[in-house]
Amino acid sequence: MLGIIEGNKMKKRINKKIKIDQKRIAIFTGIVFLVSLIPILYLSGYVHATGDDYGYGARTHQMWLSTHSVWQVLKAAGQTVQHYWIGWQGTWFTIFLMSLQPEVFWDNGYWIVPWIMLALTIFSTLYLTEYIMVQKLRLPKATWISCTLILLLAMIQYFPSTKSGIFWYNGTAHYIIPYSMALIAIRCCWSFADRKRKRDWIAAFICMALLGGASYLAPLLVLIAVAYLILCEWKTKKHVFYLCIPVAAELAGLIVSYLAPGNKARGGENFGIHGLLIVKTILECFVDGTKQMFLYLFKTPFILLCLVVIAVLLVNAFQKVRPTFDFPYPVIVAVAMFCMYCAMYAPGVYAGVELSGGVPNTIFQVFLLTLFVSVTYFSGWIVAYQKRNGKIVSERNAYICEIVVILIAGCILIANKGTLKESTSYECYTYIESGQADDYKAQMEERLSLLRNPELKNVKLPAMNSDQGPLMHMEVMEDPKEWTNTVVKQFFGKESVIEVPRSER
Repeated sequence: MLGIIEGNKMKKRINKKIKIDQKRIAIFTGIVFLVSLIPILYLSGYVHATGDDYGYGARTHQMWLSTHSVWQVLKAAGQTVQHYWIGWQGTWFTIFLMSLQPEVFWDNGYWIVPWIMLALTIFSTLYLTEYIMVQKLRLPKATWISCTLILLLAMIQYFPSTKSGIFWYNGTAHYIIPYSMALIAIRCCWSFADRKRKRDWIAAFICMALLGGASYLAPLLVLIAVAYLILCEWKTKKHVFYLCIPVAAELAGLIVSYLAPGNKARGGENFGIHGLLIVKTILECFVDGTKQMFLYLFKTPFILLCLVVIAVLLVNAFQKVRPTFDFPYPVIVAVAMFCMYCAMYAPGVYAGVELSGGVPNTIFQVFLLTLFVSVTYFSGWIVAYQKRNGKIVSERNAYICEIVVILIAGCILIANKGTLKESTSYECYTYIESGQADDYKAQMEERLSLLRNPELKNVKLPAMNSDQGPLMHMEVMEDPKEWTNTVVKQFFGKESVIEVPRSER
């Protein structure tokens, strides 16, 4: 009897020790993640509107200057949507967002863009993974935080385009905001299927209705996720069919977007639905997705190391919790996630036009997210399989394995300095440390002082370097009829804007 009591006390001490260690790992991961954001957020003091920001914001900015009425600005935003829907593209919701870029209201307000976009990326990812890991799988919150922050670290540090992923409002409004809304919508749909709460359905409806007017990747992601959800739950949860209403709202928005006359101006006269092209697109999506998957994993080993560490943390955590189910279909889940990822190539392949930097960003984000889900499911399956066959790994051995893998991963990462030099933080650091950021800031402030001078109607801007590292900068040209010149002229209410050699200043 005494031996049993002592054994229980020892077990409680071990569990307490491991629980504390999990929290320490979460704290350490959080510190590393926050430190990695320092160069990125420091650079927020250097960013400025450029190119498309001026084009989409010209009408709203002039309205704000003349009325200072939010209502009148919103009406001007609606007029901007109508203008571009007819003449350029149908994505009515993101055009509305793009017409409200910070410098429309606040001359020096563009610094807030990186903060908003990083906050949206972080929040939406944590919001979805919390439901998967904590609500559904009953994993510790420390494990959820550690694994999700590692996922976010890989995502933010290796964005294919930092411009469209963090610093440029026009690009982020078109891709990052819809992607974040898509994750929120998926979480709300899933929660509604499980809990039948009206607020979840309403939130999903609002997000999906608005996503109908966004760039096509995010709405496609939600549609696939809801289709998977209905397919898995309809037999036992008939109320899941109520999600067909948000789906219909999103499809209606997509139809409005698709029917825009401006699509032919951007996509060409052949823009439309073609049967053979659909089949070709599906095949090409799987080919492109497979090729890019291997490039992601082996060209950037940091991503692979992150996934290994996540897997070890998850296996260790699953060892300590009572499983909610047996994870019976790991291969089917992996295939479903791979199909979801490959589907993200479809809009670009089908359109056959040059893609902006936001498209590779969204594809990359969906790749990491679907791989994260697959790794989570496989980790649960491994532990469930071990328990069914009586091969339970001791907590001590699992903990030792976790520490060893993390240390090995850290050593490999330190040894592979090339991977670190390709990261967003390093790119931002070198841009700042080299003095190029200060030079850019000084020249942009010089330009803005000329553009905001009410006495100047024909503005001559001194030339500057259009390559600004992680920042987006669309240069004004010598020809006043160039598109960038035209939108800058309209935004600032000038008669003409041209670039001149700096020696002429």
